[in-house]
Amino acid sequence: MNTKAEDRLLGLAVAALVTTIGGELLGSQLLVTVGVVGFAVALLALFAVMSVVLAVSVGSTELNAPDPRATDRAR
Repeated sequence: MNTKAEDRLLGLAVAALVTTIGGELLGSQLLVTVGVVGFAVALLALFAVMSVVLAVSVGSTELNAPDPRATDRAR
């Protein structure tokens, strides 16, 4: 399961990495610091959202398992 929040946080993490690389190439310590902090925050938030999505999907009553009678008939 992939949510919009996960996609956006992953994009933010990639943007933070690009900012860090750009800051390193430009020699700007401020850009490097902003990039590293932004990456860390985005990664922590991404793991938090992924944990919540996993807990909700495990706790849901809807199962995506195939019907056992359908697989028996196929044999």
